[in-house]
Amino acid sequence: MKNTDKIMRSIAFYTALAAFFILLPIVLSYALGYKIDYHSLKVYKTGIIHVSSHPAGASVYINGKPYNDLTPMSIEDLKPGIYKVEVRREGFYPWEREMEVRPNMVTKADRIILFPVTREMKKVATSEIADFAISENGKIYYLTRYGLFRSDLDGGSLKKLLGYSDWPKNIISKKFSPEMDKLLYFDNYKVFVIQLDVGKMQPKGGEIAKVEEVFASPDPIVDVFWYPGSNYIMTVSEKDIKVIELREGVLKRNIASIYKFNSRPQGVYYNDDAGILYFTDKKSDAVSDEDRFLYKLELKDNFFENIIRMLVKKETNEGYEKR
Repeated sequence: MKNTDKIMRSIAFYTALAAFFILLPIVLSYALGYKIDYHSLKVYKTGIIHVSSHPAGASVYINGKPYNDLTPMSIEDLKPGIYKVEVRREGFYPWEREMEVRPNMVTKADRIILFPVTREMKKVATSEIADFAISENGKIYYLTRYGLFRSDLDGGSLKKLLGYSDWPKNIISKKFSPEMDKLLYFDNYKVFVIQLDVGKMQPKGGEIAKVEEVFASPDPIVDVFWYPGSNYIMTVSEKDIKVIELREGVLKRNIASIYKFNSRPQGVYYNDDAGILYFTDKKSDAVSDEDRFLYKLELKDNFFENIIRMLVKKETNEGYEKR
């Protein structure tokens, strides 16, 4: 009997010892992030997908499989590869993307914004408008068939500034002057400027804005910019760049052509802070229209003084008195 017990204990001991040595690598592998693919009998290193969203509390699906936790959450022990990740929450548009899981790495999708399917909308303008512009000082200007109006950003404090209503049908762009005292807008061939608050000294109830056509281009306009300050604008057409002086009370405006293109510019950008105009053009002897280069025109330093000299010279030639 004693021999039988001794044999049984020995069997149990060696069985446990064998199980320990067999299971130890498996336990250590799992602890170190390894998994075993029992179909192919291969060991692989796992990865993690971390998902967070705004708003939080969204459901996550990996290759169509839902997980119980809600965002923010981490899904661990994933085999390396490409996974389709979906984030869903009722009342919001779903988000999805294919993400790669790498061994011993955390793949993050932590800047997900879920947009609501419906948002509350409020009518700001109570009547139909042709166009509008919003200034940096928090005012909305409405171009309507009844005139020019101004309000706060929520539509309150509505005030009529001008009875003008002959707005172009196809306004390309609108830009406020740096001093916020003028608003230019233009279509394909004409540039207009609205002078704001010109009637501060007028009797109460009078119009406090004025619209003026300041330039008519013979060529299609590409863009228009304010020169630093509010007294000059630069028009970029398909043929050239012109500087226009916005001086009041003259029969003919001073205009200086500062650059002529060899081909229509494909891109135009103006850096207000640096006073640099960037544009594309090709050389005059270029064979192909594709042979374009990027140029920059520095408009600060002596540029303004040179333009003044050009304009003054032009005035003198046209019979104006030199100031």
